[in-house]
Amino acid sequence: MIRAAAALLLAALLPRTGAGAQSPSGHSIRGIVVDASTGAPVARARIDAMQQRTRTEAGTDGTFALRAARSDTLLVRAIGYRPTRVVVLPSDLPLRIALAAAPLHLDDIVVTTSRRPGRAGESPTPVTAVSAAEISSAAAPSADRALADVPGLQLLPSQPTGADLSIRGINGARVLVLQDGEPAAGALLENRDLSRLSTAGLQRIEVVKGPLSALYGSDALGGVVNLVSRDPEGPLTLRAEARAGDAGRREVRLEGESRAGGLALRLEGAVREDRRVSSVTAAASALARVWDFHGTARVGVSSSLRLRADGSLLRERQRWQVSSDGFNGFNDNQGASGWLEAVYAPGGRGTWQARLYGEEYSHRFRQARGPQPLAADSAPTQRERLLKGRLGWGTSLRGHSLDAGVDLVLRTIEAPGKVDGARSDRSADGYLQDSWTAGRLLLTPAARLSWNSGWGRAVTPSLAAAFDLSPSLRLRAGAARGFRGPSFKELAWDFPNPFAGYVIRGNPGLRPERSWQWSAGGAWSLGSRLVADVEIYRNELKDLIELVQTGADPGTGLLVFSPRNLARARTQGLEAGLRWSAAAWYAAVEYSRLDARDRDSGQPLDRRAPQTARLRLGGAFPALRSVRADATLSFTGRAPARNPDGTAGHQSAFLSSNVQVQYRLPGGLGIAVGGDNLFDARPSGWTGVLGRRVYAGIRGSWRP
Repeated sequence: MIRAAAALLLAALLPRTGAGAQSPSGHSIRGIVVDASTGAPVARARIDAMQQRTRTEAGTDGTFALRAARSDTLLVRAIGYRPTRVVVLPSDLPLRIALAAAPLHLDDIVVTTSRRPGRAGESPTPVTAVSAAEISSAAAPSADRALADVPGLQLLPSQPTGADLSIRGINGARVLVLQDGEPAAGALLENRDLSRLSTAGLQRIEVVKGPLSALYGSDALGGVVNLVSRDPEGPLTLRAEARAGDAGRREVRLEGESRAGGLALRLEGAVREDRRVSSVTAAASALARVWDFHGTARVGVSSSLRLRADGSLLRERQRWQVSSDGFNGFNDNQGASGWLEAVYAPGGRGTWQARLYGEEYSHRFRQARGPQPLAADSAPTQRERLLKGRLGWGTSLRGHSLDAGVDLVLRTIEAPGKVDGARSDRSADGYLQDSWTAGRLLLTPAARLSWNSGWGRAVTPSLAAAFDLSPSLRLRAGAARGFRGPSFKELAWDFPNPFAGYVIRGNPGLRPERSWQWSAGGAWSLGSRLVADVEIYRNELKDLIELVQTGADPGTGLLVFSPRNLARARTQGLEAGLRWSAAAWYAAVEYSRLDARDRDSGQPLDRRAPQTARLRLGGAFPALRSVRADATLSFTGRAPARNPDGTAGHQSAFLSSNVQVQYRLPGGLGIAVGGDNLFDARPSGWTGVLGRRVYAGIRGSWRP
């Protein structure tokens, strides 16, 4: 008995690596695991030495080291890739092991679900990525047009002008819109407009359908939209693009980029103009003009330290008819934003990220008879300012990939006529996410603790899981909580309108709006070219803020309206898709079924179509490699829509067809012609000016 106990104690004290003890006859091997198609490192790959019975895990840079027998077989596995066996000898060092992607089309690189680059298939939270090629094939100059046809998303009017986005029935301030991970300007003043956000210079647009407050905090109640900029690449390259179409459509974009040694630069400027304004039905005297500029500089100081600086400028003018007697409304918006970032990755000790972000945005509304506002008009200017600091850390450890961080934010608005004086708040958030790989199972728990000086605290957990039944079949499920903190105006409104007989007063006792979403789905590869995907979901929202009449002002007799946490809603549905691709062609059919209702009245939410679908086809012709064609047929079903007088109405079904043909010319030139809504459908009940639109464009690139 004593000998057995001593043997057990000795065995426990002997050093071990992974699943098995090291053998003195083995030798140390080292190497790197990379993606077979891109050459990029594969983080968190698991490596087993079959004979030595040792195990280790690759770091975030794909490198690994472990003990193996003199002649051993390594089994290398990673979520999203085919398992690979490699026979190694001492003379093989160092190793370079290439993993082929599993046949579930996992080549999309996304950042939104974990704040760091990774394959979409490595995340149990599904992400819809609209690539730069899709944006180009749709000739979409702004984010609203790039997202207009995606099933599960619906564009809604944002009064008096602007484009709002509904994700699975949830819209407005409850959808967080980001640009490279930072809030888009205008949100603090509740002046959101997707038509303002340019697609120039984007690598892709990522959409997470469901709460992501565990990582991004307030406003990520129904989903997140992230506009991701393209990294500067290659030698010095200059690009230019111009496009023109009917209804006064004109667009020009200029870009220059270069990467040499450790320095990468990109500068980009664009201007676009249109005679149609989002959400405005009257085309008379309408104008939408946007100038924007973006620049980025990235420096590799050393193998472990990278620096980045970004800056953006925006100027927008909108004009639209507000009355039949010649009066026009004018919106003038200006914004500037930028950040400094340092990423420090000492070998084997995780990665640190520090970012300082600042943003300022102003909005001014005026009215005048004629095409220009009066210079002497004293209409007040509303302003918002935001200063944000972030410190983040990530590492891989024994099957776990940890990401943690702290955000500190100072926000200020000035809204004369809406809020009395300037208003400011402070917030502090901390978050933690763990991606734990155990064989074919991936678990991703996350949680965030948020504190705001204006409305208090919120805790938002989430849990997602993915399980690979086989390399061609993956199941996933998740539960997540989201929240939206009350806005400045909801907390501190002081807005009298004596002509209409009412006054709006803020409510400093408002609580954050909250949601819970449950979802489950899967992806199935039906061969090497065909993939099916399906997901069901249910999102329960409560404590939604709405204006209610609370009485009458004793001094003026005006009716008093104030925001209260009263409303509840539920959205649920199904999304399914089938994707096929070959060397030169692709096809995709997608369908979404939505049930979005007010929980108190039982009535469907306004303008949420129960059914949306999309068919996409495209590719290059075998005999004409310089010609490429892309076509999209999208369907939005009939939906309830209240009339301007408040009576019940509906929005008719809409079948839209968009086509573009591109032709590559010698010398880096290319031309494109296309049209939107080619069948000239004009369904009733929709806002904005509908009808057929055609365009033509030319682009070119030059490398001095």
